[in-house]
Amino acid sequence: MEFKSIDNLHELSRLFMLEHLSDKIIYIVGILFIAAFIAHVITKKLKIPSVVGDILVGILFSIGFIKKAPFLSAEHKEWYSYLIHSFDYVIILAVSFISFIIGSELNLKILKKLELEFALIVLIESLATFALVTTSMLIIGKPLFFSLLLGAIATATAPAATVLVLKEYKARGELTSTLLIVLALDEALAIIIFSFVKPIALISVSPVLHYSIFNSFLIPLVKIVGGIILGLNIGYFSQKLMGVYSEEKSKKILLLLATVFGASDVAIFLGISPLITNLSIGFAFRNFSKKYLGISEIIDTLSLPLHTVFFILAGTQIEFHNITSKSFLLVALVYTLARMLGKVGGASLGAFLSKAPTNVTRYIGLGLLPQIGVSIDLAYNVQHQFVHFSDVGQFILNIILFTTIITEILGAIGTEYALSKSGEMRT
Repeated sequence: MEFKSIDNLHELSRLFMLEHLSDKIIYIVGILFIAAFIAHVITKKLKIPSVVGDILVGILFSIGFIKKAPFLSAEHKEWYSYLIHSFDYVIILAVSFISFIIGSELNLKILKKLELEFALIVLIESLATFALVTTSMLIIGKPLFFSLLLGAIATATAPAATVLVLKEYKARGELTSTLLIVLALDEALAIIIFSFVKPIALISVSPVLHYSIFNSFLIPLVKIVGGIILGLNIGYFSQKLMGVYSEEKSKKILLLLATVFGASDVAIFLGISPLITNLSIGFAFRNFSKKYLGISEIIDTLSLPLHTVFFILAGTQIEFHNITSKSFLLVALVYTLARMLGKVGGASLGAFLSKAPTNVTRYIGLGLLPQIGVSIDLAYNVQHQFVHFSDVGQFILNIILFTTIITEILGAIGTEYALSKSGEMRT
């Protein structure tokens, strides 16, 4: 349906009302939360991270699985697919809030004290991952632009799964502190690397385009710096206002949600990354406040439902009918192994060169395996930017979605193992 007039919108609204769309949404949300509760109970008894259960619930209720259900009509399956895709905005909001959490863990005093350690770990693991994934794709016969794009996307590390495990076990210590800071810096660096690689990849397949410093360097730099400036300013004024209501929890909750989600709106409108913006807001809350705001209690209250919804919806995005070919499975396997080697090996090498504590050197890489969030955003970006190579864009998106399930599960288990071995678990 083309929306050429307001009448089209009225027709769509009437269709939704006749089909009881709101009822269908409630059914889906209710079933997903019931399944999530059961999964949390099971994972608790099995002593594995709850995020693993959330992802498996998402896979179980993925569109591909539901379409194979014999007891549902074709109409019900199409409505389910539509409604699941309509929840995409929830993923953006959840990732924005997670970015705020990461930023709020960044202590300026620690950053100044351990600057070399963080810089070496992030730079070496990101560049090693980019080089290994790009090279491995070229070795198995993939074109240069495909290899460059997948290599750039591979550098992204999603904090959500790791942060949830850290909070679940109330982890504290050198490894935990370093991991949180590396996750935050890695997110920003991944966006920077992708911003520079994308125009080069596009030029390699389009001889009519020419390399431009303005397009490939200045514009991405302005957007990144703009996100930081926007976030720091919003965070500064928001934490000042929160100080006025420091004794009123309800107002603090509303203000925090308004800050994070409102800043995401502004960032998207301005074409700036809401992730970097909210990362900067969290940093401002942590370092600009002169009094105790008590936001950690608010974060603990809000993070569980947001994390749960985020991981379930991520699991539902996998499309199994596109991932059965041998070529796809080969790329997925090589990509996963090369990325894991780059993340784990590069992070350990960076920690060793910076003379980081032994626990950090041994285990830091195990917390950097998850990739959902920024990587999926970048994959969607490829799909939309490379419209003349739509098959390649879809292929990359499916690779990221498919391998994300693997890296999220391995990442959560790896983080738990690292915390156990380093002695930083508190529960």
